Amino acid sequence: MAEGWTLPALSQGLQVVLALAGLGLLVVTFGVWAVWAERRRLRQPARGARDEPVVPEPPAADASADALQQSLASLERFDQLQGDLRQRLSRAGQALEAERGSVVSAVQLMKQAAAEMRLHDTVYELYEGLRLLPRKSGEAQQADRDWHRQARIEPGRVLVLDESTRQTVVDFSAAGRALRISGRSYTLTRASFDELTLFDGPAQAVLTVRLTLQPDRLKVVEAVVSSYRPGPWVAVLVEARTLMDERREQLLLSARYRDVEKMRADFGLDVELPGWRPAR
Repeated sequence: MAEGWTLPALSQGLQVVLALAGLGLLVVTFGVWAVWAERRRLRQPARGARDEPVVPEPPAADASADALQQSLASLERFDQLQGDLRQRLSRAGQALEAERGSVVSAVQLMKQAAAEMRLHDTVYELYEGLRLLPRKSGEAQQADRDWHRQARIEPGRVLVLDESTRQTVVDFSAAGRALRISGRSYTLTRASFDELTLFDGPAQAVLTVRLTLQPDRLKVVEAVVSSYRPGPWVAVLVEARTLMDERREQLLLSARYRDVEKMRADFGLDVELPGWRPAR
């Protein structure tokens, strides 16, 4: 039977083989394409996920609770610190108010003491007398110098800084202690006053007073002590005040004595009556 195959029969077998081979190749190709398509499909969601915005995950419940607890603890600590601060400020305010009361009381006592010692009168009389001394005649100046020496006052330099406001600096010595008075007049709409500052030495201010004067400037109407620093100078001015008052009273008594002497002479009373006589 093998001897009976022909060329056409072989050609037909070869055709079958070739057809089967082509079919296998087609199956393989389809399988490769199917695998490639599946992989491409699987890669598309991942690529799309990369294109979408990243949404942060919500914090865990435990982290939120911890943050809230910390905030509440911080708020409680803040309230505690604020309470402590208010208490400290309250105590400090009470202590300051008590100290202020003590200082005000001490200041009032010092002002009262200065007023009773008539320091403002003494400073003004010395300032005004020494300020006007250079304007007087030679004889009047000598009389004033003699009068000041009886109170242990030695006149010094008089420096006029501004004539319109009577701004003047007066140097002098009292009982050998160098002092200075700086004064100035102020004219305001409703009031006028003089401000005098006493210096114990060239630079240390120890007393400042504001004085309201009579129009003729002969008497102090009102005095306000702005600053007062007691020291050895107070005793010096107190002594000067006493000597000035004694000298003034002697002048007044001398005037009255002259009146008595005139009446005696007018009526021929030659008998000398016992009583006060002016100092020789």
